[in-house]
Amino acid sequence: MMPFTEYFKQGCKPNQTGSIGLEVEHFLISRNDGRPMPYDGENGIGQLLEFLRKDFPHTYYEQDLLIALESEDVLITLEPGCQLEISLRCMNNLQEMMEIYLKTVSSILAYIHPRGYDLIYSGGLPTIGQEDVVLIDKERYRLMAQYFQNVSTRGLEMMKATAAVHVSVDYTDENDFIRKYRMANILHPLLAFLSSHTPVYAGKKNEDVLLRDSIWSHTDPARCGILPSLFEENFGFDAYARFLEQVPLIVMNDHGNFIDVKDQTCAQVAGIYGYGKTEIAHYLSMLFLDVRLKQFIEIRSADSMPPIYTQAYCALVKGLFYKQENIDTYSSLTNSIETILQAKEALRKDCYDAIVYGKPVFDLLKEMISDAKKGLTEKEKSYLLPLEELVDTKSLIPNLSIEETYQKAILMHPMESKESALRITEAIQKSELNLGGNMYTRTLHIPKIFTQEDKHRFEKIVDTTYSIFTKVIQAYKTDAQIRKLFGFSRELEELILCEPAYTSPIPICRVDIFYDEQTKDFHFCEFNTDGTSAMNENKRLNDFLPFNNIFQHDPEDYEILELVQSWADAFIQTMKEDSKVCEKARIGICDFLENAYYTELYVFEDVFQQKGYDCEVVDIRDLDYKDGKLYSQKTGKVIDVIYRRAVTRDVMEHYEQVQPFIQAYLHHDVCCIGAFQTQLVHHKQITQVLMDPVMQKFFSPDEVSFIEKHCPITYDLTQDVVEKIQDKDHWIIKPKDSYASKGVWAGIDLHQDQWNQVVSQHLDANYIVQKYITPYKTKNIDLVNFDEFKDYSNMSGLYVYNGHFAGVYSRCSDGGIISTQYNEKTIPTLFLR
Repeated sequence: MMPFTEYFKQGCKPNQTGSIGLEVEHFLISRNDGRPMPYDGENGIGQLLEFLRKDFPHTYYEQDLLIALESEDVLITLEPGCQLEISLRCMNNLQEMMEIYLKTVSSILAYIHPRGYDLIYSGGLPTIGQEDVVLIDKERYRLMAQYFQNVSTRGLEMMKATAAVHVSVDYTDENDFIRKYRMANILHPLLAFLSSHTPVYAGKKNEDVLLRDSIWSHTDPARCGILPSLFEENFGFDAYARFLEQVPLIVMNDHGNFIDVKDQTCAQVAGIYGYGKTEIAHYLSMLFLDVRLKQFIEIRSADSMPPIYTQAYCALVKGLFYKQENIDTYSSLTNSIETILQAKEALRKDCYDAIVYGKPVFDLLKEMISDAKKGLTEKEKSYLLPLEELVDTKSLIPNLSIEETYQKAILMHPMESKESALRITEAIQKSELNLGGNMYTRTLHIPKIFTQEDKHRFEKIVDTTYSIFTKVIQAYKTDAQIRKLFGFSRELEELILCEPAYTSPIPICRVDIFYDEQTKDFHFCEFNTDGTSAMNENKRLNDFLPFNNIFQHDPEDYEILELVQSWADAFIQTMKEDSKVCEKARIGICDFLENAYYTELYVFEDVFQQKGYDCEVVDIRDLDYKDGKLYSQKTGKVIDVIYRRAVTRDVMEHYEQVQPFIQAYLHHDVCCIGAFQTQLVHHKQITQVLMDPVMQKFFSPDEVSFIEKHCPITYDLTQDVVEKIQDKDHWIIKPKDSYASKGVWAGIDLHQDQWNQVVSQHLDANYIVQKYITPYKTKNIDLVNFDEFKDYSNMSGLYVYNGHFAGVYSRCSDGGIISTQYNEKTIPTLFLR
């Protein structure tokens, strides 16, 4: 018996459990120039492996270069063009396998993302040609490159510009091997087509749906393609061994040194070096057939794919290759190598219109997926969903957005996702986001995920908007005509004109916008200054992300903009500009507590105390002013700094009750953050003021254009405009000075008679009517209450701390108004690094 034959027999597993082996190759690509991450250098793959080695007890070196890491479950190796390969031990549990894989990928991303690299799933290198890719400086790869240049046209492409997913299956005995091996070769064109994922190759649109197969077919006919004896009567372990022995070996590992063995065959080299396990592993690795035999069957058909498709592909292979009736069906589709080659060409030419093995490929793929389900558990069947969608829509693997990936992952893991959503809601209910009764934050299962491009867009929006706000405040203080535009009372005007002792005109605000994530265009909704809140709500939803099963499975590395500590730091920085504020200043967080988001107030009380400041939450009516100092009635202690959460409207409605605070403020005996000048922006009339020619004299032409493009048309709700607003779906009614969307009606949510009644009731009653902006919609799911996705309107609240963009508050609703009074959902906000 030939040594190889004995080796293959040792791989028989009579009690096979349906285990799958998985290898995934990846490109690590520079965002700057599209080049793969090199091995050498401060931020190279060598340093990446050093970064990862703490989690891998076994390390492997070649020519003093760290080239591989291994743990109990994972082997990380490198391909010639610095493609990174992650191999997982064989296992039966596909979910566990993907969790291990994604955990490994997350560790890799933690290193590469801050260094300007992305992990790319693609069968071919999308960014540059192979001629611009530098091989790893190893003798083995140099010798292989030299060999392939002499025997083929695309060998260097194979080495430097391809990445695959390899899936392995077990065999029980030689007969089982024969049938599964033939089946894998027969299905190779179909599996390659279904997993095709190279939309762009070498910087150009790719027209070859089986690109990787084409490259391999022109790499080396002596070692690639289909085993010539595949359908011969005596095919088996011996036949594979005989083919292997006559293959030119190219290179040999001679005690760590790779030497050129030129055209010597595997049998000739083995006659010198023998058949130890290490030697056999090397001999087998130099054979590049479509389907390879080791002590398992390695199916090498698939392009490198995003994880959601990789899991689906693994389920497909498992379901087909571990169900006897499927083996019977698909191993007998043909007994001709020529027919397999014809299948490849038909798919290249006609894609979903091809005829393969005598059937329309669409029908054949549908049958494959249906038959695969016969070999899977109920849970595993759901993993096939992404591939089912491809076939149903006659599509190839798309470049999905993260949100689309989440949607598919939720459908693939329905029970785990619902359990996860319930855990998140339970965590919310046990936190300060629960105000008691039925008043707690509602959320959805897919976070809001923005790109760095979005982040830069938000920063520019904030910069321009804040400049405009600053000019409004300055103009109000210097120009009586501007003051007339607002028409505030004498008392409020006095408060607004009282200059704060710090430079920031608006220490904190939130600019709520309707942001189109496709076009990057936006429209303003409203501006919040007085009482700006929900920073802690945002933080806590981020804190609960570890309970989100889909978030944990997503390998992307996110930037989370924390809003609580950063606001406290901005607050402290601002108050220190006031020369009257002492080193050990006491802070009072003031509001009308019956109206307050009071749990957040106590969060900030704790944060300020942690930063070394005596702080208390106090109702703004419970203050005393005497001898030039403001005191808390609750503790009798001096309040040096006020964090004003009480909105101006409430202050003015209780003007006599809050006189101690008013007098301390007017006499500059307390540092108040924020000052009443912020009311100019908070008041709903600001949109009309910004559009007024008197006000626009203070703006630059670019600022005027910015306002006119992004501010919705706004009118006072008077009899004069009733005719203009009859088309209810295009208008929304708001009070001029309110908050939390109180008294807001969107015509799109009302019947015509209801709209007419609302308009009639609020004519000349200090209301505005504003052009309704149709919000950008995304699909999301409330898994606590429903099992189906809905279209949700999105609103993005841009937090601004001392003029700088600080983060986003993301809210959704399935109605026309996005507010807690109208089925609002709040979701965590993440930025892709």
